[in-house]
Amino acid sequence: MSADSSQGSSKLSEVDTDTGNKSQAPSLVQQNQPGARWSDSEATFLSHTLSNRGIDISTFYNSNFQDYEAYQRDKYHKFLNTLGFLNLGISENKLCTELMTARLHQGDMNYIEDVLLQYPNSRGHPFLREAVAQFLTYYCRAPHCLHVGNVIVLSGCCAVFSALAMVLCDPGDSFLVPTPFYGGFIFGSKMYANVELIPVHLESEITNTNTQPFQLTVGKLEQALLEAKSKYKKVKGLLLTNPQKPMGDVYSKESLKFLEFAKRNELHVVIDEIYMLSVFDDSVTFHSVLSLESVPDPNKTHVIWSTSKDFGITGFCFGVLYTHNEDVALAVSPFGYFHSISGITQYKLCRLLQDRDWIDKVYLPTNRSRLWEAHASVTEKVHEREKLHNFEITFHSRSSGLYIWKNLRKLLEPCTFEEELILYRRFLDHKLILSRGKSYMCKEPGWFRLTFAENPPQLKEAMHRFGQAIAEQKLYWVEKMLQTSVRE
Repeated sequence: MSADSSQGSSKLSEVDTDTGNKSQAPSLVQQNQPGARWSDSEATFLSHTLSNRGIDISTFYNSNFQDYEAYQRDKYHKFLNTLGFLNLGISENKLCTELMTARLHQGDMNYIEDVLLQYPNSRGHPFLREAVAQFLTYYCRAPHCLHVGNVIVLSGCCAVFSALAMVLCDPGDSFLVPTPFYGGFIFGSKMYANVELIPVHLESEITNTNTQPFQLTVGKLEQALLEAKSKYKKVKGLLLTNPQKPMGDVYSKESLKFLEFAKRNELHVVIDEIYMLSVFDDSVTFHSVLSLESVPDPNKTHVIWSTSKDFGITGFCFGVLYTHNEDVALAVSPFGYFHSISGITQYKLCRLLQDRDWIDKVYLPTNRSRLWEAHASVTEKVHEREKLHNFEITFHSRSSGLYIWKNLRKLLEPCTFEEELILYRRFLDHKLILSRGKSYMCKEPGWFRLTFAENPPQLKEAMHRFGQAIAEQKLYWVEKMLQTSVRE
């Protein structure tokens, strides 16, 4: 749930949902860097009430989530608010909502007993952790049954990562993270743990050493670690996502050699596998770390997963940590007092994860089919815009995840993050939210992530708005090119 982190202001039309009248919303100020400061007067006002830490947290949230807050106040509705925001910047799967709603309405879900109304075990109710262990054993193709004692459940993957950052690092320590990466990790590491995420920058250009775009290699990790040490930074771990976000690449089994790099350098590895069941091409095979017969350093390898993406239930706020390290499990457990899940929700999740027949025969085939169709629809619409406006859009589109990663740099003149921000605002002017590359720490301007796992009518309207914004941007680009030629 991260909105764009950018700079400047954009006037956004907002519909008054009480009267139906269209009104002008206040400007949304967006900062370029996480943790950017308020104006002097705003910071002075806040400092009378908040600690310095409180100010940092408040400014970080406001500078990164203002567009998301505007979206929450003014959501599109096909009848009640047709001028509201459509959000293709947030990664939510809305393609099988009716299937999931029907399953959650079935009688076995509606169960209450005293224990569900009381405080749960800090690691989560045993019945849910047992269901999670069995579920991951089966769907991760683990060679041996996963142990329930290694499972901890908290209120989402960000909560899990925040807790891990707290117990694995001291304030000021750092993790290596290949870029582009999910911006929510910054929020999780910064707000609680004061842990720095050091970017391992990957390039889109194919070269002799880069056989594919955004290719991670051990050499790049070694170089990033060496540079960090030269700046006297204490690197404690490596953070990976598989499938990767925002690109959607799936690591091959051989690629998991990054675990050997981590062991060699005495680093923890945190692997987020939140999209593991959202691979929608039969020719692509997902390999979970939990599927390996052995890992180089089991005590320093920690896996995160959630139902939020694969099952389209982000509102359940459920995240899983699987770790072989009992010390880590014990240290993370107390975070259950802050990030526990209600007993009723845990029961429903348990029933859902246990229903393998419904998952295998109904949900997963339908979800994968709809992801494939939505992906094909969006890529077709984008290609239509390419032909209509005679410019090239570079795709990094893989058969996993809920989104495509595309480069619109041909519409930027010059190709800078400032121009990327102008294009981002142009989408906002059309009440469409996308995620721009800057918010993923991408070093190349022009990349945007577009979520396609939206219900078809809203996706159609969103792509219409996308086309309108692209048409305006092309005119803007032509005007700038003419101005440049006149000056020359």
